[in-house]
Amino acid sequence: MKIVVRRKFADYRVFLSHSHKDRWIARQCARLIEEAAKPRVEVFFDEKDIEGGQSIPDSILTGIERCDEFVVLLSRNSKDRPWVLIEMGAAWGLRKPIVAILDNIGPKEMPDLLNPYKAIDLNDFDQYIHQFLKRIKVR
Repeated sequence: MKIVVRRKFADYRVFLSHSHKDRWIARQCARLIEEAAKPRVEVFFDEKDIEGGQSIPDSILTGIERCDEFVVLLSRNSKDRPWVLIEMGAAWGLRKPIVAILDNIGPKEMPDLLNPYKAIDLNDFDQYIHQFLKRIKVR
């Protein structure tokens, strides 16, 4: 099945991995990222970027392959979810920069794959946005 890419104007793409149970928080994160750098940034967010009839695994893999940065929202709902772990593994295997945003979990609760990465607490999401804006200005 062919994967439809809606917007091609973004200079920088972010893939946002999350549990479906955290979709409201993830939606807010995606909105804040896109608003911070409009129109240069596009966030891959499953509920907006995967249409009915599309292959979910193929769409996710394409989104990760095309992203410049992989952001994972880690919470008690997501840290052990198979799909979130698969997405993190794919991003790691493709050598994508990975940023973990922690929602009510500590760094010691992160999956082993993320131990080498500095995580950012959700309460400090503005720090992520500040660092993100510095990264995309370099491009």
